[in-house]
Amino acid sequence: MIDLHIHTTNSDGEFSVVQILEKATSKGLNIISITDHNNINAYDELNNIDVKEIYNGKIVIGVELEFVYKGRLFDMLGYGIDLNVMKNSEIIKEGFVHSTVEGQAKILDELKSVCDKLGIKYSENLEITKPNYMANDVLVDDILKYPDNQNFLNSINIVDRSSFYRKHFCEPSSPFYIDQTEGKKDIFYVTSLIHQAGGLAFLAHPFVYNLPNIKETLDEIVSFDIIDGIECAHRKHNEEQINFLINYCNKHNLKKSGGSDFHIDNHFLGCANRGNSIISYNLVKDWIELVNKF
Repeated sequence: MIDLHIHTTNSDGEFSVVQILEKATSKGLNIISITDHNNINAYDELNNIDVKEIYNGKIVIGVELEFVYKGRLFDMLGYGIDLNVMKNSEIIKEGFVHSTVEGQAKILDELKSVCDKLGIKYSENLEITKPNYMANDVLVDDILKYPDNQNFLNSINIVDRSSFYRKHFCEPSSPFYIDQTEGKKDIFYVTSLIHQAGGLAFLAHPFVYNLPNIKETLDEIVSFDIIDGIECAHRKHNEEQINFLINYCNKHNLKKSGGSDFHIDNHFLGCANRGNSIISYNLVKDWIELVNKF
């Protein structure tokens, strides 16, 4: 059992590095990767603790880098990276892109304004209280608490953080859309950086992006010959989608990966398909032992 897509408080996860190690141990995970957004600070923390006292499995060095492709935000997972090379890159020096309280407070105010127009109830004292608290997550966690909102939110397919982020916050046709692409790197930058750092580049969770034609987009990206693999197993991918991606990778000689994209407790650490499928070592056995580990 493995999980190669985990976030900590160094980006937008709710658990510290130590807490993640404890959870990985309790779940019996043999291999994990901490893949914070545009951030590798977790590995500095790991250097300062006795990891083996907490977790006896293997830790693949990882990161998740945002990029823009055809006007949409995507994510690329990098595995087995040289931390010194990555640390000196522009995207890492800029840090986690959602980190300032002030910036996220402004976005939260915009989202509240949309709620006012749509008649969606939210808490009067709702605010951004800490760095790395993303306004979209703060808002959706709050509005989902109110029973009066449920029918309307269900009707527009807002059921959790991910559905709000991908189908509304990042979707130009939604009233909740806020353009987050300005200044972001492109796919060629992030894959080149991962390769310069000696790592492997995996397109993260393809079925999460709300794409009109998933195969067409995959075919375009694969034609550039710049990615090494695809994250096939993911918390939000159902069994049919996982099998489609595994078959696609096999057909195109791409490596396969899997991770829960763990941020909060109900994100099914070590599992895909909304907790219904474990992520097996067999998915990654052809490459996982060849990459750098902590």
